[in-house]
Amino acid sequence: MTPHDFPAVFAEGWALPKPGAFLDHFLPLIHSEAVFTQPMFPDAHGIAAVDDLFRRLFVLFPDLTLTVRRSAVDGDTVFIESDCTATLGRGPVAFPVCDRFVIDGGTIRARRSFSDPLPVLLTGLRRPSGWPRLLRARLR
Repeated sequence: MTPHDFPAVFAEGWALPKPGAFLDHFLPLIHSEAVFTQPMFPDAHGIAAVDDLFRRLFVLFPDLTLTVRRSAVDGDTVFIESDCTATLGRGPVAFPVCDRFVIDGGTIRARRSFSDPLPVLLTGLRRPSGWPRLLRARLR
């Protein structure tokens, strides 16, 4: 996989059922020493921690969908801008995300996700029915 291939691979993975097929698609692409950084979750170091990070994300948002809006490649770095939607409590929540990936030797060496967690947190606070999922995702 080259950096230029990755945006299509990324979109294909996000179209799959979560978490099983999603993780089956992405985990083989992740370098054993990869670091994933994302708001609201601790940094994930290595494949097992990345697996845990996404399982926690899908506990919080079991119906999370992502639509790629645009991407850019600069050497080994890939930027992907996306719109995410999910249900939190009894209503929808939407938020934009920009992910920066470093592709090295055909694997994902690093990912940093840039998004503002405040809209999700405020939505969660206004919807008490979503509190159990927020706590389970944070404590898992």
